[in-house]
Formats: sequence, C-alpha cells, structure tokens
Amino acid sequence: MNKLYFPTRLCLALLLFLFTENIFSQTAQVEGIRQNTPRVHALMNARIVTAPGKIISNGIVILRNGIIENVGENISVPADARVWDLHGKTLYAGFIESYSDYGVSQPEQRNERGNEGPMRRQQNIPEVSPGSPYWNAKILAQKNANEIFSPDAKTAERLRKMGFTSALCVPQRGNIKGTSTLVNLSDKKGNDVILKNAVAMHANLDVDQSSDGYPNSLMGCIAMIRQTLYDADWYKKANDAYTKNPSLPRPEANAALASLYNVLSAKQPLVFETSNDLNELRAKKIADEFKLKLILRGNGMEYRRINAIKNCNAPIILPINFPKAPSVATSEDAADVEWSELMHWDIAPENPKRLYDAGIPFALTSATMKEQDKFLENVRIAVERGLPADAALAALTTTPAKMFGVENSLGTIEKEKIANIIITDGDIFGEKTKILESWIDGNRYEIITQPIVDVRGKWEATMNDKFTLNFKGEMNDISGTIAKASVNDTSKAREEKLKNISFLQKQISFSFNGDSLAMKGIVRMSGTITGNEIVGNGEHSDGTFFQWSAVRTTPFTAEADTSQKKKEKMNASFEMPMPPMPFGRTQLPEQPAYVFINDATLWVTDSTGKKMDNADMLIHNGKIEKIGANLSAPSNAVIIEAKGKHISPGIIDCHSHSGASGSVNEGGQAITAEVRIGDVVDADDISLYRELAGGVTAINILHGSANAIGGQNQVIKLRWGMLPEEMKFENAMQGIKFALGENPKQSNWGDQFTSRYPQTRMGVQQIIHDEFSAARDYEKMWNEYKDGTSLPPRRDLELDAVTEILNKKRLVHCHSYRQDEILAMMRTAEEFGFQMGTFQHILEGYKVADVMAKHGVGGSSFSDWWAYKFEVYDAIPYNGALMNKEGVTVSFNSDSDEMARRLNDEAAKAVKYGGLTEEEAIKFVTLNPAKQLRIHNRVGSLEVGKDADFAVWNDNPLSTLSMCEQTWIDGRKFFDAKEDKAMNEQIQQQRAVLIQKILHNKMGNDSGGESPWKRRGHEEKGCHEVTYK
Repeated sequence: MNKLYFPTRLCLALLLFLFTENIFSQTAQVEGIRQNTPRVHALMNARIVTAPGKIISNGIVILRNGIIENVGENISVPADARVWDLHGKTLYAGFIESYSDYGVSQPEQRNERGNEGPMRRQQNIPEVSPGSPYWNAKILAQKNANEIFSPDAKTAERLRKMGFTSALCVPQRGNIKGTSTLVNLSDKKGNDVILKNAVAMHANLDVDQSSDGYPNSLMGCIAMIRQTLYDADWYKKANDAYTKNPSLPRPEANAALASLYNVLSAKQPLVFETSNDLNELRAKKIADEFKLKLILRGNGMEYRRINAIKNCNAPIILPINFPKAPSVATSEDAADVEWSELMHWDIAPENPKRLYDAGIPFALTSATMKEQDKFLENVRIAVERGLPADAALAALTTTPAKMFGVENSLGTIEKEKIANIIITDGDIFGEKTKILESWIDGNRYEIITQPIVDVRGKWEATMNDKFTLNFKGEMNDISGTIAKASVNDTSKAREEKLKNISFLQKQISFSFNGDSLAMKGIVRMSGTITGNEIVGNGEHSDGTFFQWSAVRTTPFTAEADTSQKKKEKMNASFEMPMPPMPFGRTQLPEQPAYVFINDATLWVTDSTGKKMDNADMLIHNGKIEKIGANLSAPSNAVIIEAKGKHISPGIIDCHSHSGASGSVNEGGQAITAEVRIGDVVDADDISLYRELAGGVTAINILHGSANAIGGQNQVIKLRWGMLPEEMKFENAMQGIKFALGENPKQSNWGDQFTSRYPQTRMGVQQIIHDEFSAARDYEKMWNEYKDGTSLPPRRDLELDAVTEILNKKRLVHCHSYRQDEILAMMRTAEEFGFQMGTFQHILEGYKVADVMAKHGVGGSSFSDWWAYKFEVYDAIPYNGALMNKEGVTVSFNSDSDEMARRLNDEAAKAVKYGGLTEEEAIKFVTLNPAKQLRIHNRVGSLEVGKDADFAVWNDNPLSTLSMCEQTWIDGRKFFDAKEDKAMNEQIQQQRAVLIQKILHNKMGNDSGGESPWKRRGHEEKGCHEVTYK
C-alpha cells in the first residue's frame, strides 16, 4: 500500500466522521429507528470555479456526508452516489456573509420615558445585567453570539437566495458587543450549524441608542472603549497578582473584562463598526494604542481617504450600500442636494475597486443595506465599475474565510472542505445570471425550481390541422406563440400570443385566442414533455375536448438583445479633493522655500505694541526669518505685493466648538475628564474653511458645558485638507473644560433632569473639590505601589487628567459667569496648588478683575453679549477693557462657528467699548489667546522665529469694511479669495455635470442605500446655551 495513501484516507475518514450530521446525532438521543441513509452526490458536467481565477471547464464534484470528497475532470463516480447532471451550470464556493444579525437580532428596547434622545433622559439609572458584568451596560464583552443564536428559517432562506451559505452572526447591542459566531445557513438546529465560536470581538464607535446614559457622544464612546481595555489589562494583572499572593484583596469577578484577554494579546481580532472614513482612522488609533489585531467594518466611504485607510493596515468588511440617486428632477429638488451627496452617488460604486487598487483586503457584506435583496445587484455594479470579477469573488469567499480563520474548511471547492456550494445558470456576475440552488453541508436547497426538461424551441403541433408552437425566454419565465399557415398565402403565417403559460417539471399548459386560427374563442391546452415530443389534451371554447401532439423541429437559440443599447460604462466624473468636501483641493498647498511680503502694514503685536508701515517680511520654510524695511527677496521667493495691504498675525479663537464630530457634550455623567476632543477632530467641517476666510489660523476646540468637569480640549491649526492628527497643534499645552453655573447643575435642561448630582451651584463647587481630593489619593496610591505587596493600581483615565491639572501639566478652561462662582473656583485652585488657565465667557470678570490678575488667570470673554439668560444680567460690553486695565490677559472668543468668521470685528469692539488702541485691541484675537493657550512662543505675533501664520487684509483688519484676501499657516496658503471664487465656479460646474449624469442614467444606482448627507442640515455648536437634541 502507498505509504502516503493510508494516512490521507484516515484523515479524510476522520473529517467525514466529524462533519457527519444526519447519519447520527453526536449527543442527542435517537427516537425510533436510526437513520443511516448515505449522503453521497455527484455533481456532473458542470463548469466549476474552484477558487477565484481557477476554473474546471467540465468537471465533477463528489460530496459525501457534507464534505467534498473529490473534485476534478476525469474522476470516477462512486457507485453509491446520486448523480446530478448540471450541464450548462456553474458551481461556485458558497458565499460567506461577513457581518449579519442572523439568529441574534434583538428588538430595540423601548424607552419608557418616551422617544426623546439619550441626552433627554435620566442618566443615573443603572441597568443591571445578570452574572458579573462590567459596570457600564454598554460594555457587553461577555456576550457570546453562540449563546443567544437561534436559527431563523425565513432569514436563512433569504440569505441563500443572495448566494450566502454561511454567515458571521454579530451581537447587536453595546459599544463593545461581544463575540461573533460563524454558522451555516441550513435548516438544521443550532447545534448542527455553528461552525466556529468566538470568531472576533466586536465594538461600535457610534452611540448605542438601545440604553440610556453614558456614553452618549462619539468622544464618550471612544473614551469608554479605551477605559474598558485598560481595565481589562489591569484585571488580568490583578488576578495574576492575587494568584501569586492569595493574601491580597480578591479582585472582583468581571466576566466582561476577562472576555477581553484574547483581544489584548492579539489572539482574537477586534472588529470595529464604523459609520464613516474618519471613524475608521479613530478605530486604528485605538488599535495602535493597545496593539490590537484590527478588522474594520467599513461604511462605503473609504474612497474619500483611500491612502489613510490603506495605512491602517487592516482588512475591511465592506458594506456595498451604494446610495440611491438624489432627487434632482426639478431645479427646486436639486437645490436641496448637497455637493457631497452628488459626489457620493457618483463615486461610491467604485469604492470596492479603489480598495482593490490600493491593495487593501476586503470582504463584502450586505450589512447596512436597507434593501438587502439588492446585494448581488450591487456587487455586479461594482464589477461594472472596475472591480475585477475574481476580486469580487474572493471578497465573497476566500477573503472572509481567511479573515475568520476557516480557510481550511470554507471558501473554495476543494477536497476535504465543507460542501458549501452554489449553482448558477451562468457567470455569477452576469446581469441576468440566477442562483438556482445551494448546497450546505452537502444538503441541497432549491432556490429556483427548474423544470426537468427544456421546452424552449420550435415545435410542429398536430390537432385537426398543423400548427407551429414557438417557446422562448428564461426557464422560469417562458413566453410563446402559436401560428397556422394562411390558406390563401402559404408564405404568410398568423401568430397568436400564448397566455397563462405554466411550466413545471415535465408539464406545460397555456391558452390562446383561436379566432384568427379558425378555432373560435379561447382555447386551452396542456401536455407532457418527453424528450422532443409533447402529448396532451385541449379544450375548445364550446367545451369539447381534443388530443394533440407536437415534435420539436428547432432547438432554442437565445436571440441577441437588440431592444436596448449596450449600457455605457460609467466612471466617476471627478477626482475627490482633500478634504472630501466643497472647497477641497486635489493637492495640499505647497510650502515655498521663501515667501516675501513687500511694502505692507505689519500688525506685529509684539512687546513694542507698534504697527510697522511700509515694511517687508521674509518667510523661510514656514518660519518668519526677517522683518523690516527695504529687505531683499531671494530669487526663488514667492512675492506678495502688499502695498496698501495689512498683514496681521493669524487670528486665534480661544473658545471654539468647530471641527468636532458629533456632540461637543458628553452629558452622561457629571464628570467626564476622560473624554477627549482630540479623538473626534473633524477635518471635514466646512466651518474650518469659512473661518480661514476670516483670517483664523488656530482654534481651541472645547468640550461643552454639560458637566462640572468636562472633557479635554484640543488646539488645532486650520490646515484645511490635512488629516485630523495632522491638524493638531504640535506640543500645545493640554487643557480641559470645567463649567460653573446653570449648565452643569442642569437648571435649563428640563424638568426630568432633577436627580443627577449636582443640582445646585454649591454642589458644582463641591463635586469639583471632591474630584481633586480623589486625584490626590489616586496619585498617592500610584506613588506608594510596590509590586507584590498589593494589587496593582487601576489606571483611571478620568483621574489621570485631573492629576495632570494638579501637576501643572494641564490647563483648566472654565465656563463661568457669576463673580461668586469665579472667586470660589480660584480659591479651590489655590487650595490644591495650581493656577487656572482661563475663565471662559467671564461676563462678570470686571467685578473680580483684580483678584484674577493676582491669581494669573486669563479671561476669554464675549465682546458685547449681555442679558441673553438670567445668570448674565450683569454682563456689560466694557468687560474686556476693564479686565485688561487690571492686568488680566484678555481675549475675545466666538463660541460659534459663525462668529468665528469675523473675530476681527469682535476685536474692534474693544476700541468702541473701553477706548483701547487698535494695537491693543487686535491682541484680543491674536497674541492674548496665544498666551492663554501657552502657544505664544510660536504664534500670536509677527516675530522672527515664529510660525508663518498670518492673514492678508485689503484694509485695516479692525474695519468692518475690510476683507481677508489670504490666510497662511506654516508658510502655506490655505485660503485665497481669488481661488475661492474659482472654486465656487468649479463647484457649480461639477454640480451641473453630476445632475445631468443622474438625469441621463435613470437607473441611478437605485441600490438599496441612503446617502449619509440626506437632510443633515447645519447644527450650530456652542456652549453658551446648552441645548440637547
């Protein structure tokens, strides 16, 4: 015996035993007589696509007890096999649905307090889960899909019609949802269909609406996931320490944290659900922080930042949810459609191709499609738009198999693999190809009932006379005619269309109007087909019966479809700019080696406090190199002829809410120091471009004022077109948002918000004081920790941030109005030994300016707001000037993406209200906010060695008639009024082209998706008035 043959047969026998399900159950008691029916099938004479790019033109597949026993061209058929002649058919490996709720979907939990959003609900009502869960109900890592899986016959049938033979079942609730299970889509019970448990852990960055409370913002979800992963790391270390030394305090039992061990060790992948391209980059950042094995559940918008997505180095489970064509039938309809929506409709079908071209591995899924039955149609559209057919097939078979670690049992038609196969009547990506049946675990599931014989072709029928029958069309949609030669003219035949055709197995029936064929009334006929003969009966309109027969004279040949012109291949009309928004550019602004500004009025805002008339400024590699009169320009310098123009330092907004994705408030808890605006920088916010047009070069993005201690801020430069991480102001001092007054005590939130602490101004001050005390204890615990003598301390991201305040590594920017609260906050800071950074709004700052100056805190105020709510009744427009007079560093801020576009006008109000000089007034929006943010060593004034961040004005920047013509950051021109005009014209031209394209292509990719921009509208973000939607 061949030495290799026996072990191979032994392994095959073992596999057959393991995967045999219908011969006998492995554990269940047998009722009645045991069934031992052989399940051996030979699928013959078929075209077999064994794997993407590998085809057997006419082959055989042998299935035995749910396993592929053999596949090839000239192989012997076992004597015990049932033979299936599949001439003209094509076999593919069954598709794998890479992301589904099959068998694990759960109904949305009803909010008993009504249909209001989570910010409108009580936030301190804990949800209790059985067992040993995590403290937060949105962390469900302990949930395993296999424990809640229940086969759903109706859904399984629907998925089989789409070509799927197996599916990844993903738990549906939570920000960390639990582990998924891979199952076969057969009609067997759960025990028999589960292929692999705990395939991956799943997480979701979007707010989970199925339960109330924290987190209820994107940045809160990211912070919650980050803290959970740190907790899981701590939990393992604590249990390891306890195992070594049982005399230590016993760690709590926590199944959720224990379930994350394999994720942290990269033994189990973490799949992040994402709703846009920026969230994919955020998921990558978390994965890098913890060195996780990352898989992205994409969103169809990867094309917007394809290079950045490629750099994630993660496979993608890709929804193929192409959007419907926007409604542009009328000019009024078209006016409501955003440029981004038009571009997404045009480019989205090319998204799979662009991922393929970039070398990004991906698996396709029907997830997120509203009309999932159009899945295969969308795959075909992707192929039409350039995705190679083999790549599309791989994305449905081999790629998900490898992604889920089942490549040895699924994904191809090969020996010893599970017998999951689909059978089609042509190329799977052909427009008219149909999936006829699927085989799962070696069991046949008929999708389209196929007649045993083919009736199509021409037949000579004999009744009382000779007739010609002609059957054509698809096998499941037969049409036909009957004709009789004319008595007077044998060259001309009269035809009647056959109606009510029914064709099943070997039986056919039909009717026709016999008046023109010398047979009065409606004639009905039926017959049985045997080979090329039909024998049957008929009934005349008078009720008399007759017999008839027919012989096939001409076999069926499909006619070329000349009714429609061949569809033109449609490609995207325009390149996607960066950012992928209106006013984006196909290339980032270059940084010239030298920029020379000639003969301008320079508002230097340095310590001299003087303007320089008829002055020059030389910039080298993004830094100011020289300032003075009669300077020489290098030969390769970009020249700005600025005679009659004014150059100011770039405007800096010390209080902004622009450029943040989602809500700027994480209102789920009274203290949310762990959340970070830096996690949710929105590089696509059009407000940033508009602010560039107002001369703004840097902003301080603050958390809202929903909490006594809110989230961490982020200072960014408005580098329009760069990625979020690239916009961050390098080495800017970190900060955090505090809030006093009405907002954190929820006095203006609504009557249902009456139980979260604090509810009074005293409580706000007390919870802040208590948090600093907790931070001191936390730091002491870490300082005193010695390995082996106690459990390792748990890293608390909230207390980490507060400890940084105590150690003077993080500035406090405090929302404030009333002088009593302002004084109390400064006293608390002095008690704990740190200096406040800024008081924001500070509308009663003029009352305590002397104390503020002594403390060293800055005041970032509105220019002339007053009386817009009760706690600001004492506000006055002279506030900024009065604080400045007492020696307080004062800035004027926007707290509004609209006001931020005209902060130069706000600065001018310091001249009107208080009599400041123009040179001092402009510092309120340049040097002073730079000082408050501790970035004045780089920006805020025009001085040698500082960053070349400046604005070019056509007149005095404090004039309401002046306009910003150019805005430069790091020596790059990010805004130009002339370029802006040209881009406006380009946007209108692109809109016109895309609208015409939609009108000419009426099919419009009507493919089951919905645009992410639909009815998005504009949301003003600010914290001077807390409004929760």
